[in-house]
Amino acid sequence: MSQAPKLNKNQKFSTNMASAHELMLLGKQGKKGNQSVARYALPAFNVTTYQGIDAAVDAFQTLGASGIVAFSNSALKHFGNGDAIKGLARASEHVKMLAKEGNVKIATHLDHGDYLSDSGKKVVDAAIECLTSVMADNSTDHKNETHTPLEVNIEATRAVVDKAHAKGVSVEGELGVLAGVEDEDTQSEVSTYTDPEELKDFLTKTGVLMLAPTIGTMHGPNKGKPGQKVKLNIELANECLKIADKINSDIIFVAHGASTLYPNVIEYAVNQLKDMGTLAEATKKWNNFVGTDWDQIEGLIKAGFCKINTDTENRQTYLAALLGAVKAGPATIDIRNFDKVTYKALYHSYLQKLIMAGNYGVWHEPKIDVKNFKFTLS
Repeated sequence: MSQAPKLNKNQKFSTNMASAHELMLLGKQGKKGNQSVARYALPAFNVTTYQGIDAAVDAFQTLGASGIVAFSNSALKHFGNGDAIKGLARASEHVKMLAKEGNVKIATHLDHGDYLSDSGKKVVDAAIECLTSVMADNSTDHKNETHTPLEVNIEATRAVVDKAHAKGVSVEGELGVLAGVEDEDTQSEVSTYTDPEELKDFLTKTGVLMLAPTIGTMHGPNKGKPGQKVKLNIELANECLKIADKINSDIIFVAHGASTLYPNVIEYAVNQLKDMGTLAEATKKWNNFVGTDWDQIEGLIKAGFCKINTDTENRQTYLAALLGAVKAGPATIDIRNFDKVTYKALYHSYLQKLIMAGNYGVWHEPKIDVKNFKFTLS
């Protein structure tokens, strides 16, 4: 196999748009403007609505943060009324419009695009034309619920790199299988750790600069058993980083299934449900949610994980806020009232995660006091 093409860093995107890799590399190198700081990460916010996009971009602007707005295949179908390609055009143009109005840099990213199925190829190819970053997730054979043979994964991922890198679009690959359910298009009952022996071969042959190794994270709201702390394989993460850095120090790792759990959000939602009186089963589900503790995520950031995918916690935040709004005004017919409440909750949730990850003050000084910011629902 010939040498993989390098990422075209001279590609010009729409105003204030950049590849995800360009922004993540600043985090790995600890660069904020002219300052050198500790390594930080970019939470990549998976969004499913225009309100989610607006809240994320507003949070980036408030903090002077680098931004990644990510779209799953099912989210794109939602934006396109069932047509993912149409959804790509609509959602990406909305982000571009908002980016032009601000003064931070933002990347748009396709999450879990596959290049194994015909439908997956169509979406990935369209994303290369519309977005600034794509994920080529060819690690899982969903029909047989097992991992894809390494050579198949390499060949499919390399095909995406060949197309995307020439256009300046960064590519994220995946090695290993992550268990759990993110949405109807991304789920697996099995999980396999990334094999360090396979890592060198994959990185060398595909040329990806962004990789999602599997080190114990899980998709969905139940990342472990209630009452038990999620334990990630930080030792494996550091071993993988040493291998990657020897190949190319610009390679950056991505943490999937890394949503944290905000106790105040769970408590707020449970209180709303209790007051409604008849939703005991829903209350039980909320109490059983298990997230990834932040100290574990901090360990990953030190091991070169500078993109932290964030989805479940924002869905939880949105739903908790909506429950409170409905309880407070169950006969309210001006639905803009509910939109205002859920927007505010998402916006604050995004601010909290960006601050936790250290992604603020990159493009300008934050407009709020990050040290004293406290995310609450009311």
